Amino acid sequence: MKSTFLLPRKFIWIGLILLVPSLALGIGALYYDFHFSFLNMPLPPGKTNHADYNYGDEVALTGVIIGLLMIAFAREKNEDEYISKIRLESLQWAVIINYVLLIIANWLVYGWNFFDVMLYNMLTVLVIFILRFHLILYKNRIA
Repeated sequence: MKSTFLLPRKFIWIGLILLVPSLALGIGALYYDFHFSFLNMPLPPGKTNHADYNYGDEVALTGVIIGLLMIAFAREKNEDEYISKIRLESLQWAVIINYVLLIIANWLVYGWNFFDVMLYNMLTVLVIFILRFHLILYKNRIA
């Protein structure tokens, strides 16, 4: 079965190469106030604050999302109907778990911490999908 929405297999490695530094930059920008000076841009005229804005966190989030998408939707070596079925089931599981976690967070997390939860929630569908998909493939290869 040929799927037109899958990337070539080498995109798994390209995605990993993009994901690792982007994740490091994102963690550094979010928790350690780490910024590259070449990502500083002046704010548009009319803003009251005349300081430069650093786009490091936007670059990091974009890199993480693109890296995860490349890993998630790269073709397997032997892509067949069974792998497509596992892919679909993993995506369904990921969406369900993501929204269950979002409902729980909606009731348990308040204030600015909820913003952090929403930031992580953007990535959980892809992370859960990748983890479950590769876990099922690994279990089936061992058996």
